[in-house]
Amino acid sequence: MSCANGETKEVDVVSIEITDKLGQDSTLYFLDKIDNGKATLEELDRARPYFIQSDSLIKTEAKYLMQAGLVLMSGDNGPLYGLNYLIFLTKKFPMHKFAPEALMQLALYFDTTLGDKERSTAFLQSLMDRYPKHELVPSAKSLLELNQSSEQQELETVKTWLNNQ
Repeated sequence: MSCANGETKEVDVVSIEITDKLGQDSTLYFLDKIDNGKATLEELDRARPYFIQSDSLIKTEAKYLMQAGLVLMSGDNGPLYGLNYLIFLTKKFPMHKFAPEALMQLALYFDTTLGDKERSTAFLQSLMDRYPKHELVPSAKSLLELNQSSEQQELETVKTWLNNQ
């Protein structure tokens, strides 16, 4: 490394394994495993209570909210926390790249898991209104059409959408 006075000093680079630093059962450990795509299903199950207990940490970053929200929504333990995390993400970090994705995930969850087409429609409409140029808008429009159509119209919309993909 060069100093302002022209001297050169050697800097030691220290590498610390994330598991050594955080331990194998901590919120940050599980978030790191998810971020690196290395979390197993067992680890995701173990992570859920940590995500609920570490609410104040989770709410500090959009990425944490998205990761914890999706994990919690996918299990039986804490799906309402997961929904709230994604909703919180869209309000606290509206300009983050995860905000439109969170709205889409909320719309899909309310439609497919809860059977609430009205709320699903509201999230889809919000995505289209807030982020009109986002890549998810065409999918949101198609899903919105599905939410507002009859069963026969749904089949036709799905066929058209699949043909355009």
